Amino acid sequence: MHRFFRGNNVGVVLGWAVFLLTICWGGAGFAQDVRATIGGRVTDPQGSVIRGAAISVISNDTNVARTTVTNDKGLWQIQLLLPGKYHFTIASPGFRSEKRVGITLQAADVKQFDMQLAVGSEAQTVTVTSETPLIDTTAATSGTVVTRRELDDLPTQSHVPTLFATLAPGVVQREQGSNVARGWSNDAASQFTANGGRNDTNSNNFQLDGMPNTKTGGDIDFIPPMDSVQEFRVQTNAYDASIGRQAGATINMETRGGGKQYHGVLYEYNQNNFLNANLYQNNLIGLTTPSVHFNQFGGTFGGPVRLPKIYNGRDRTFFFFAFDKTINTNPLPSTLSLPTALERTGDFSQSFTTQVVSGNRVTYPINIYNPFQVDSKGNRKQFGGNVITPSLLDPVAKNILAYIPLPNTAGDGTSTDSNNFVSPATRQDTYPVIAVRVDQNWNNSQHSFVTVNWDHLSEFSGNNFGTVASGSNLFRTSKRVGIDHVWTLGDSRVLSMHYTLNRYESPSSSNGAGFDPTKLGFSQAFTSQLVKPSFPYIKGVAGDFGTTNASSYSMDTYHTWAATLTQIYKTHTFRFGGEFWILQNAAGNLGNQGEFDFTSTWTQQNALVSGGTGNGSTFAAFLLGLPSGGNVPVNATAFYSQHYIAGFFQDDWRLTPKLTVNLGMRWDLEQPITERHNRLTDRFDPTVINPVSNSAQASYASIMANNQSNAGVQILNQLLPSSAFKVMGAQLFAGVNGTPRTPVDPDYHEWQPRAGFAYKIAPNAVLRGGFGRFTQASFVTGGQNGFSRTTALITSQDNNLTPYDTLSNPFHSGILQPTGSSLGPLTNLGQGVNWDDPNLNRMYSWEYSLHLQQQYGSWLFEIGYSHNKTYNIPWTWNENEPSFALWKQLQQPVFDANGRPGDILPWNTLLPNPFYQLPNVTGTIASSKNVTVNQLLNPIPLLGAINQNRPTGKNGYDALQTKIERRYSNGLSLITAFSWSKLFEDTAFLGPQIAGPKVEHKLGGEDRPYVLALTGIWDLPFGRGRQWGGSLSRPLDMLVGGWEITGNYSASSGVPVVFSTDSFYSGQSAALTGKQRTLKRWFDTSQFVAFPNRNTDISTYPAWTGIQQMPGAGYKPPKGDTIRNGVYQDFAAYIRNYPTRWGNIRQQGVSELVVGLYKNFAINSTTRFQLRFDAFNALNHPRFGAPDTNPNDSNFGAVTLQQINQARTVELGGKFYF
Repeated sequence: MHRFFRGNNVGVVLGWAVFLLTICWGGAGFAQDVRATIGGRVTDPQGSVIRGAAISVISNDTNVARTTVTNDKGLWQIQLLLPGKYHFTIASPGFRSEKRVGITLQAADVKQFDMQLAVGSEAQTVTVTSETPLIDTTAATSGTVVTRRELDDLPTQSHVPTLFATLAPGVVQREQGSNVARGWSNDAASQFTANGGRNDTNSNNFQLDGMPNTKTGGDIDFIPPMDSVQEFRVQTNAYDASIGRQAGATINMETRGGGKQYHGVLYEYNQNNFLNANLYQNNLIGLTTPSVHFNQFGGTFGGPVRLPKIYNGRDRTFFFFAFDKTINTNPLPSTLSLPTALERTGDFSQSFTTQVVSGNRVTYPINIYNPFQVDSKGNRKQFGGNVITPSLLDPVAKNILAYIPLPNTAGDGTSTDSNNFVSPATRQDTYPVIAVRVDQNWNNSQHSFVTVNWDHLSEFSGNNFGTVASGSNLFRTSKRVGIDHVWTLGDSRVLSMHYTLNRYESPSSSNGAGFDPTKLGFSQAFTSQLVKPSFPYIKGVAGDFGTTNASSYSMDTYHTWAATLTQIYKTHTFRFGGEFWILQNAAGNLGNQGEFDFTSTWTQQNALVSGGTGNGSTFAAFLLGLPSGGNVPVNATAFYSQHYIAGFFQDDWRLTPKLTVNLGMRWDLEQPITERHNRLTDRFDPTVINPVSNSAQASYASIMANNQSNAGVQILNQLLPSSAFKVMGAQLFAGVNGTPRTPVDPDYHEWQPRAGFAYKIAPNAVLRGGFGRFTQASFVTGGQNGFSRTTALITSQDNNLTPYDTLSNPFHSGILQPTGSSLGPLTNLGQGVNWDDPNLNRMYSWEYSLHLQQQYGSWLFEIGYSHNKTYNIPWTWNENEPSFALWKQLQQPVFDANGRPGDILPWNTLLPNPFYQLPNVTGTIASSKNVTVNQLLNPIPLLGAINQNRPTGKNGYDALQTKIERRYSNGLSLITAFSWSKLFEDTAFLGPQIAGPKVEHKLGGEDRPYVLALTGIWDLPFGRGRQWGGSLSRPLDMLVGGWEITGNYSASSGVPVVFSTDSFYSGQSAALTGKQRTLKRWFDTSQFVAFPNRNTDISTYPAWTGIQQMPGAGYKPPKGDTIRNGVYQDFAAYIRNYPTRWGNIRQQGVSELVVGLYKNFAINSTTRFQLRFDAFNALNHPRFGAPDTNPNDSNFGAVTLQQINQARTVELGGKFYF
C-alpha cells in the first residue's frame, strides 16, 4: 500500500484531503458558477416583512422543485439553478398564495422578485405572468449572456461558441487573418482580449458547467459542440471574490441537460468552393478559387432516464447526449523543384541554370567535379561528360530516391528542374466530438450532475511525395470528466462541491517517424544510437524532405477540487470558499533523427574557393553521399507539475431594498512549477567566478602582451587590463547544491480585495460599479540547458579536401549524450543564457467600473466606464551590457587626418579571441578566432546577451462601453455592443536598453479605439401564426411562412502601424486622410528619411534631419572612395526619440457582415426542419495587412495587396428539431 503514496498519488491524496477539510471548515469553493440564483423579499400590504413564507421554485423543463422559506427580514434565495424556464409560488397563512410564471433564468443570473402578498385565504392563488427582468439589481458584475436562441440561429462558420464572446462590450477578437477557428483550434478559439487584458491567453478564464476548462497555456481545453451548450455568459468587471485566475473575462458555458420530454436535433453543414469568392491576390494573377470540402454533421438527444420495468427517472434522472463530427479537406498547393530522370542516374550533361545579366537571361551549363580527385590546392577534376561515375553513387542516396517522385510538369525554364513538380498535397482533418451529461435529483436537498466530454483530431497534411519521405501527422485529444453535487443544508445554507479531471493530449510527427533506416542502407551501428530511428531529414534537395519531427507531444492533465458554502443571514448572503488544483504538463520533441544538409561545396571546381554560376551541383553532392553539414539531436523531455490553492470570502449585503453591496477578499497561491526529475536550469548566479576564468584570463593576458599593434588590443589596454579580466557567472541546476527546484520563488501575498455595489435608482434602472484586484494564472517552466545535446556531422577534417562523415557512414564518433547537471557551471559554457527573475510574480490587474442599466419593456440599455491597469508584465532585459558611457564613447567614429571616418567603429573592432578553442568552452565563441571589443567589455565577456525576464511591464485600458439588447419577442432579438477605448503599454525600451534605459509609453498592439458588434434575429412576419398571413393554407405557408433573417456585423478600428527605428522623422503629422490615403501611399512618406549607409547620397536630405550637423558631415568623399558620405558611422549611437506606434496611422480596420437566410418547415408543435444559407464576409470586403514602414524599401508606405481575411464563404445546412 505504501507505493500508492509515491509520486503523483501524493498530490491526489492531498487534493482530496484539502477538499474534505475545507468542507468541514466552511466550504472551499470555486464559485465561478454558470448557474443562476433567484430570490426576493416578501411583504404584506403595509410593507412589513413576512417571515416563514414557503417558497417553491419549479423547473418547467424537468418538474424538479426547490423549496425554502423567508427569513426574519422577509428575504429568500435559491441558488445553483440551471438556466432555463421556471415558475414559483409563495404561500403564507393569512395571505393569498401567489404564483409567478413565465420566468427565464440565464447563465449566472441573479434575479430578484420582491412580492407583496394580499390578505386572504392561503387556498386562494393569484397567478401573475410577467417577463423576467433583464437587469440584475443585486450584483456589481457586468456581462453579456448568449442564449440558446442566439446559439441556434446566429450564423457562425466555425460553430465554436466562444467566438460569440465579442458580443460583450470591451471584448475584441484578436487578428486571425484568413484562419477559421474550428472546433479543434483551441488557441484560435481563445484569442480575444477583454477590457484591455494583456495580450495573453492567461488573461481570460474558461469554465464549463462552472468547472475549469482551461489548459496550462491559458487557452480553452474542451470546445463543446454548439448544440450541446444551453447558453453562456461573458463576465467582465466581476467584483466577486469567487472569481480567480483571470484579469480580463470569465467565459462561463453551461451544457444542456435532459428534460421531462425527449428532445433532440440532427444537423449537417457543408461548404464547397462553387459559391465562394476568390481571394484578392488570386484574382490579380488569374488563379482560381481554392477548393474547399468542409462537412460537419451531428445531433443531440436528451430526456428522462427510463429503463422499462426497472427504473423510471421522470422528475429525477435526466440525460443529454451530443455528437458532432467534422471532415475537412483543404488543398495545400505548392510547387517544388525535383531532379530529372537523367540527373537521378548521375547524368548532368543536360543540366543548366540561368541568371539575369544586364537585363538578359543568360544560360550556364552545370559542371560537376570529382571530390575524390583533388590536388593540394583544392582543385578537382571534372567528371567526364558531367556524368558521375556509377560506382561513386552512394547506395543510401540511391535508395532514398525511390521515395521521391519524378517531375510532373515542364518547369519554368530558369533551370533544369526549377518548379517542375506541382504537389497534390492536401490537409485532411477528421474531428469527432462527444458530450454527455446526466443530472440526478436525489431529493429536495440533494442534486448532482456528471459530465463526460471527449474529442479527437486526426490531421494528415503536406504529403507532397505520397511516401513516408514527406507529410506530417497531428493528433489532439481532449478528455474531461466533471462531477458536481449541491447539498441544501437548510433554508439558509447550501453546500456545492465539484471535482474535475481534464486531459489534453497533442502528439505529432512526420510521416517518416519510426521508419527503419536500415532499409535505406544505414548501418545498424548508427541506427541503434538513435532515440527513435526514422526516415532521415534531407535538406537542400527536392525542397527539403524527410523526418523533421520523429515525435513531439504535449500532455496537460489537471485535477481540481472545489466546494462552496453559502449562508444567508438576515440581509447578508455569505459565501466561503477555496479550491485546490494539481496541474501537470508532459512535453517532449525528439526533432530529426539524422539531418543531412547538402550544398554544391563537394562538387564545385575548388574545395577552398566558391565558384560562379553553374559551378557544382547540390543534387550531385547528394548522389555522392557527401553532405556539407548535419546533426542528430538528443532532446530533453519534461514532466512539469504545479499546485494551486485559493480561498475566498464574499458578502452580498442587501443594505436596503434598493442597494446591495458586494464585499469580498480572495487569496491564492500558485506554486511555481517543478520538474519531476529536476531537469531544469532555472537560475543563474552572475556573482560567482566561473571555473574557466583562470585559463581565460591567461589567454587574454597573452593576447594583450603579444598583439600590441592590434587596434582592439590598444582600446582594451585602456579599458580592461589583464588583471581585471574575469569570467563570472554560473548556470544553476534545480535541486543541486541547494538551488531551489523552481524557476521562480513563490508569492504568498496575492491578496485580492473586491468591492462592488448595485443601486436600484428606479424600478427598471440600476447603477452598478466597483473595484477589485485580479491575478492571472502563469506556468513558467524555466530552461533545460544541459539536458539536450546535438551531435554535429563532421563532413571533413581538412577543410573539404577529403570527406569524413558521409551519408552511408555518418557520425564516426558516435552520438553524444546530454551531460545533465554533471558538468555544473561548465555546462554548454559559451552559449546563450536566458532566465527568469526569481521574483517574477504573476501578472495582476486593478479594475474599476461604473455602469448604468435601464430596461424599457423588452429592451435593455447600458452605458458605462471601465478601467483596467495590468502590472508585472514580463519582458526581456539584457543583464550583460557595458556602461552607457563606454557604449557612447566606442560608438563614435574615428576620423583620419582628412576627416574620413574609419570603416569599423571602435565598438566593433576585432582582436584575437581569448576563448578560441579554450577547454570546456563551446559554441560560436569557441570556434571563432576573433572577437569584438564590445563582447570583451561585457560584465561577463564569455557571453553575449544574458536575457532575463523581469516583471516590469504594465498596460492600461480605459473605455466607454455601451450595450443595447432586445430580448427575443415578437420575432425579433438584437444585441449591440460598442466600445470607445484606449490601450497603452510600457513593455519595451525607446531606443537601446543601454542608453537609459528609457521605457516607451506607447499604444498597445491591440489598441482599437472603436469596436462595434451587432447581431440580430428576425422572424419575418409572414405565414401561419405570424402578423400577416396567419390564415394561409398549409401548402401556401410552406412557401411564404417560416422565413428568418439573421446575421452579425463586426466593425473596428485598425491596430496601430509599427514604425521603423532606423530613420529620421520630421516631427510633423504623417497621417493621410480621405482620398489622400491610398493602398500605394498609406501615410506621408516624405516625413521620414532613412539613416544613411555608406553608399547613400545625403545631398538630397532635408535640413530637418540635422544631417549637416553630424560629426562626419564635413567630409566630402573624393572620386574613387568606397563611401559616398562621411556621416554613415555617426548613427550607431543615434537615439531615436519618436514613438513606434501612433494613434492616427493604423492598419485597415475590420468591416465584415455575416448573414443567414433560413426557412423553417413546421411539422407539428414540437418538430420542425430548417434549411440554412449562411454567407460569411457576405459583401466580400478584402482586408489587407500593415504598410511597409522601412524607408529603405522601394515599397515604403505601400500596403501589400495580400488579402489577410477570408473571402466570402457560403455554407449550406439543414437542421431537424424534434
